[in-house]
Amino acid sequence: RVEGTSEEEEEKGEDGKASDATTTGQRRWRILDIIGKQNGLGVENLSGSGLIAGETSVAYNEIFTLTYCSGRSVGIGAYLARLGQRVVQRKMGAPILLTGHFALNKLLGKRVYTSNDQLGGIDVMYANGVTHLTCED
Repeated sequence: RVEGTSEEEEEKGEDGKASDATTTGQRRWRILDIIGKQNGLGVENLSGSGLIAGETSVAYNEIFTLTYCSGRSVGIGAYLARLGQRVVQRKMGAPILLTGHFALNKLLGKRVYTSNDQLGGIDVMYANGVTHLTCED
């Protein structure tokens, strides 16, 4: 839980829920929830991804599992792709990566990567055994 002053509460607006937590004579607000601007853009997605990951993990031991990456798979999507027994990756425009090249370049402070394909394209994923088969479309 995070606490803020009453001035900060006025700035909070409709993006969260808070309760009055007056302590030591100063009025404070205890933040209880942070609500996204649009429904479905917050923790709901992570919860759903966690459920999918759990089911995919169980299925791995029970049936043949295959992931077809036809577009960019980032973050939890990349993990989900790898949870399957086999990965088929489209040759162009379907990188499997944890974070994009813009974020990595910013972190490194210089332009090292020019595309997401450099990080998670077939030249990397197929060559390292993550992707088992590639296809044109």
